[in-house]
Amino acid sequence: FSVEERMAARDVDYYTRLHNLTELAVLDEHSLLSALRYRYDASLIYTNVGEILIALNPFRPLTIYGPASQLAYKHAPEGDGGGQQEVPHIYAVARRVYSDMRTVGRDQVCVISGESGAGKTESSKFLIRQIMELCRSPTYGSNGLESKIVQV
Repeated sequence: FSVEERMAARDVDYYTRLHNLTELAVLDEHSLLSALRYRYDASLIYTNVGEILIALNPFRPLTIYGPASQLAYKHAPEGDGGGQQEVPHIYAVARRVYSDMRTVGRDQVCVISGESGAGKTESSKFLIRQIMELCRSPTYGSNGLESKIVQV
């Protein structure tokens, strides 16, 4: 392998393990876009930038939304307990929002924005589906929120 190929492979490995781009050594437009490109090419469509979740539409079906993923994110510990970063996902956002709503006792807001065809509707569906799953969870307890969501 050439030096360039080895450096590119090292970059791919680095960016695919880096789930929150606030940890980049240099946080500028070029490094953000490079990281997103490497992650997208590795089928990692979700990336955190602080509390913001960036989702890139893969324009193809993915297997990251099934019951196994719902269960994994329902019970996953949040964040950085032992230096481990949680893999970014819309289900992690749903768990954080639901948990904050129950802990703080106040409504929560999620802003989903993007251009036409960017996947906003699908992201909204996944977010609501996971919140409804959390409402049924013995871990979080049922509080009638599921029926309120269905009414909306």
